[in-house]
Amino acid sequence: MRVKLKLTLVILLAVIVPIVTVNIFSSAHIKNISVELTMQNTDNIISSQAENINYYFEDISAAAKELVSLESVKSYVMESNQDGFSVPADSEEYLSITARLRGMMDHDPSLTKTMIINNSGMIVASADENDVGKRMTKHSGLFETAVESNGISAFSMSGDKDNNIPSFYYVKAIYSHNNELLGIIYEMYNTVHLQRIINNAQIDKYTTVAVMDSTGGILEYPYKTVKSYTNHEGYGKASEYIRGLLAPADERTQEERSFVYGKKAQRRTVFSKRISSCGWTVLAISNTHSLESSFNSRKSAILNLAIILIVLAIVGMFVFVHCFSRPIDEIMRILQKKQRGDTAVQFEVHSNDEFRQIGRAFNTAFDEIFESEQRYNTIVEITNNIVFEVNFKKNTVTVSKSFNKKFSYRPKDDSVKESFLYNLYVHKDDKDRYLADIDRILGPANFIQGEYRVKSIYGDFIWIMIKATKFFNREEIPTKIVGVIMDIDKEKKSEMHLIQKASYDALTRLYNRETFLKSLTEQIELSSIKKTLDAMMFIDLDDFKFFNDEYGHACGDEVLKFTADTLKELCFERGFAGRFGGDEFVVCLTNLTLYGDSGKVAQELIDTLGKGFISESTGIKLTIHCSVGIAFLRESGKTTEEVIAAADEAMYNIKKHGKSAYAYAKSAQANAAEAVMDEIDEIDMLR
Repeated sequence: MRVKLKLTLVILLAVIVPIVTVNIFSSAHIKNISVELTMQNTDNIISSQAENINYYFEDISAAAKELVSLESVKSYVMESNQDGFSVPADSEEYLSITARLRGMMDHDPSLTKTMIINNSGMIVASADENDVGKRMTKHSGLFETAVESNGISAFSMSGDKDNNIPSFYYVKAIYSHNNELLGIIYEMYNTVHLQRIINNAQIDKYTTVAVMDSTGGILEYPYKTVKSYTNHEGYGKASEYIRGLLAPADERTQEERSFVYGKKAQRRTVFSKRISSCGWTVLAISNTHSLESSFNSRKSAILNLAIILIVLAIVGMFVFVHCFSRPIDEIMRILQKKQRGDTAVQFEVHSNDEFRQIGRAFNTAFDEIFESEQRYNTIVEITNNIVFEVNFKKNTVTVSKSFNKKFSYRPKDDSVKESFLYNLYVHKDDKDRYLADIDRILGPANFIQGEYRVKSIYGDFIWIMIKATKFFNREEIPTKIVGVIMDIDKEKKSEMHLIQKASYDALTRLYNRETFLKSLTEQIELSSIKKTLDAMMFIDLDDFKFFNDEYGHACGDEVLKFTADTLKELCFERGFAGRFGGDEFVVCLTNLTLYGDSGKVAQELIDTLGKGFISESTGIKLTIHCSVGIAFLRESGKTTEEVIAAADEAMYNIKKHGKSAYAYAKSAQANAAEAVMDEIDEIDMLR
């Protein structure tokens, strides 16, 4: 009895004294911490909202940038700036551009108007055909917006009288290859998507979130109008702070993320986060006084809860000491030994009640767990693969020790976002696909399998395969993910080597004859569909036999390699090349602007080979001459054989008349001559 009484008093004091002490001395501290955490949470949330809005603007900019980079758009807008221009409503170029503009609006429901405007303010293309041909009266201001704030305007009210809604527009300049301004892309957006981003902010009821544009216009719930911050009940009292946010970056005198004004019941806190892609700012204003008052009102509830806990603790301690002290002490002793690694210890409960059954069940369970852990650890240790596990409940990721043998850092058992899953150095060409797969298995997918290139511990990229599957509890709620990382570098590179060996010429590393013919056939079909200007060059080295007879086959191989390297440089981003056989080479030039462009490439090849190179096998400088025949894909034949035959015939005409030059196939000579005359006329006009 004395032992039980002492144990009861000690446990009661150990429970009651801390509860009372914490309740008395920590109420104010808890309130301050709670308020501070709430403020910090608000700051984090608006930072997240600013980042989401920034991503939105980056998507808008990327879509516009893709459009202005198109050659068809540049040439069309350049043509529209000429005197006497009229919109070619039936031309393929105009219809293609209009279709793209409509596609942009279909992709983004917030995009209400999109058009292309030339330097004179004329709308030369639009998703709405009713706008085409009209002139923007204030287009000069749009050109200024295109270079300010990354093209993002301030808020404005748009729509008809009965449906006037807050909107903004985005402007992107269109430049020629000579960096001359040709016009702009003008896009009008409503604020529905911005409203959705703002509404996603999960903030307490005493805080409101808004977006401020570069001129101080405030957009906030219920999003029916835009008002200046100077006319806003809350932000107007923080005018000096707001003006500092609106100042240019080089003139800004403060970078505080928050500002407090007012006293007692009027105390407010303004939070801000600038959006990096433009001059906008995400704002939040919090009623600090009401927030603190809400915590004060909870003190009595905390006190009542403390009293209830004390009463329950007293009752519970007596029941615990009287009924369960000795069996539980035995259970705790065994558990402690198990935790210290004593796997042989067993529960020995001598009572005939449920504790004995619990003890036997624990013994059986621990034996099975021990065997399961041994099997799992043995498999993980003996395999060369890396095993990882994601625990949804703890939000942690664990990985086997073999990880650091493959990669350049030792992973920690950390949260999902900070784990190796998001810190693995993945090759830039595979990164988007890798992150998409990781997001899928962490989200809706139950299984993933993918192959990616990652940086190894030696600094090079190796191929790995990741397989991962998701596990669920009885309620079909995901509990964890178990995955394996396998090194497939040797197999993958062997496979790629076989593919490359079958597609490329062993000496020159250009396409072999079969691969080039296949690629040329595909390009002929593509050219027929897209109506592009593409050409094929047939190249024969003049007097190549001289190098083999005079200096040996090693020198001849050097000549072939130098020719191949020259073709690779000339064809970079212009097309593709191959070795047709012996000293014959072939090139396909794609997406040419003028017929004469192919002749320029041919002359550049002749000039480069004519400069020669220093032979390693002979130590002397060798110059190379070649004859080039040019045929255009859609004009010199409908099949691969016809196009090659036309280029080959043009090349042999050069061979018969002096060599070391180029010539067009008969069907293309007229077009090439016309292109040259057009270039001469254009030069005369510039003079």
